[in-house]
Amino acid sequence: MKRNRFGINLDEGIPLESYEDYEILFVDCFREAAAKLRLWFEQEDAPPVLVGGQIGSGKSTLIAKAIGECNSPPDVTLHFDRESTNLDIGDFLAITLAGLIDMAIRTNADLSHLSLPQELGQEESADWRGLLEGLRPKVFNMQSFSRRTHLRKNIAENRDYFAQAIVEMGKQIERSLGRSLVVFASGIDKFSTKEASSLAVNDIVALLSTFKTLFEVNAVHLFSKPGSSFHVLNRIFVPTAEEGAILEILSKRMGIYAKGLEKQLADIAGCSGGNPRQALRLLSHFVSAGKNKDRSGTEKLAFAIRETRSDFFSYAAKPSAELMKLVKGTGKIGSALFSLPGDRETAGTALYGNWIFLQQSLGGDGWRAIPNPLVGAFFEHAFTPEDPEMQILRRFSETHDVSPSGLGLSRIDEKTGKVKTSDQLLWEYLFSGVELPIHCNLTEVLDVLGAALLSRERADRAIIAFKDKGIIDAARSYLFAKANTFEYQRLAHIVVKGGVGQEPLAEIDEFLSGATDIYSMEFEGEWYAQQLDALDKRRDTFIAKQILWWISLDDLKSYLPHWTQLRQLFEVFVLEDELLGSISAVDLEADLAFFSDLVEAVESSEGNLVSNLRKVLRYLHHVGRGGEDGQ
Repeated sequence: MKRNRFGINLDEGIPLESYEDYEILFVDCFREAAAKLRLWFEQEDAPPVLVGGQIGSGKSTLIAKAIGECNSPPDVTLHFDRESTNLDIGDFLAITLAGLIDMAIRTNADLSHLSLPQELGQEESADWRGLLEGLRPKVFNMQSFSRRTHLRKNIAENRDYFAQAIVEMGKQIERSLGRSLVVFASGIDKFSTKEASSLAVNDIVALLSTFKTLFEVNAVHLFSKPGSSFHVLNRIFVPTAEEGAILEILSKRMGIYAKGLEKQLADIAGCSGGNPRQALRLLSHFVSAGKNKDRSGTEKLAFAIRETRSDFFSYAAKPSAELMKLVKGTGKIGSALFSLPGDRETAGTALYGNWIFLQQSLGGDGWRAIPNPLVGAFFEHAFTPEDPEMQILRRFSETHDVSPSGLGLSRIDEKTGKVKTSDQLLWEYLFSGVELPIHCNLTEVLDVLGAALLSRERADRAIIAFKDKGIIDAARSYLFAKANTFEYQRLAHIVVKGGVGQEPLAEIDEFLSGATDIYSMEFEGEWYAQQLDALDKRRDTFIAKQILWWISLDDLKSYLPHWTQLRQLFEVFVLEDELLGSISAVDLEADLAFFSDLVEAVESSEGNLVSNLRKVLRYLHHVGRGGEDGQ
């Protein structure tokens, strides 16, 4: 992503990667963890280690920076989150095998005693490059996908044999290197300990512990019960960041525009809970809210809190109120709660889903913890004065006298028929995003998506839920038209079907391998849990893309509980049925007349804009809001 050296740099808190990223935006939040990680890289015979933190804590950036600074970066990097499809042991072994074959080829390791290529269908026993191409195809199509699927199935059926072959191959590579093989197992953090795939994850962790391996894990993996492959490994914990560090992150993101926003940025830092990604999502919504010039600073903060809560927590599996109140009241939690069978106390759900934040170890079994400021008060019977979000809403109510029209809420209680109190209205506004996503009209959606869709220099993603399928073609065309207002952008759209006999991840992979600027996908079919879980693990494959997902609201309700990771990257919008109510057929016809005269080529900004505006106009005629044919 291209960065603005002095201006605003917003994204969803994706890991920093380039030299420019670190030069402009990096803040050293975790010096103790960074020092331990550097020491691990420097020690040649260091044992395997878990580097764990909660979603959005900054662990990927921490690891990437340590790798960039060390003299001996990993020999093999395995992306378990980006390459898995079925979330079974065949997937994990195949990904590992491909990584080691690649390294063996690069180091000329002696693999003459292994016959894996021939055993897996190659004509010659030494055709390691051909086997690597089958396991990790450079060109993605249905043929290469089918071959890869066949290979992984074969590997899964002979799991013990291939596990031993991987160990033998690793030893040969170490002999060739004259030192320990260093492996980075990336993406283990995307796999919850409660999923069926946890058994396969446990097996691959045990296998890779044969080598000097760094495992990127979620904080919940640090508390695995005895008997687990995680339990016996050394660990480096990435905690929440200090509020001052979060404030520095926000200030760097705003560049020269941070001056004059000190109070608002401090409020955002207070609501972040020390989680960098949460802070950046709040900041993104705060800046978006500023496009409405009538909003005060406090209104923008209230909007940012509500929208961020909706993105991260709508339809999510919730921990018990008793657990949240315990953490709120004591400021700590016992680590034994995270490994109880079946997540009996829902502590694992709270930790993996960021309902609570771990700050530091208190020694023994205790950990200092806080409820996530965005949701903590949701579990209380009343607000508490120290809640940062409550302070913001109090300032909001003082300015607007809790006007029901200003809050956009109904003042009459539907159950009792009585007028709601000020506290009730505040409660509903603040927590409207916990139970359901925020509903928007098209204009509001464009306010948020405009910065991405109007520039190829940004890569943002959105899930757009709809109630009326008949309206989405027009909505999509209008968005695509806006995307081509100022520059030509290529647009591609497909329908992805899930369900029995379908391969939706393969369709998505093939679609994303094509060259375009905006990738639009409509979800159809009866997606089952394994497909939704597998898609969730692939979050990081979407980071560099401009993506729109169109999903019916009824389906989205069942999808979001499976998408703990994806919802960190995508913003969620629900389009109201009247979303095109503000679009005038007369205005569209005027735009068409103007831009049609500018069209010099079909594949141009003006050509795309005109084509899509005509589709919108045809829809308006269809619903009785136009006069001419619109052709």
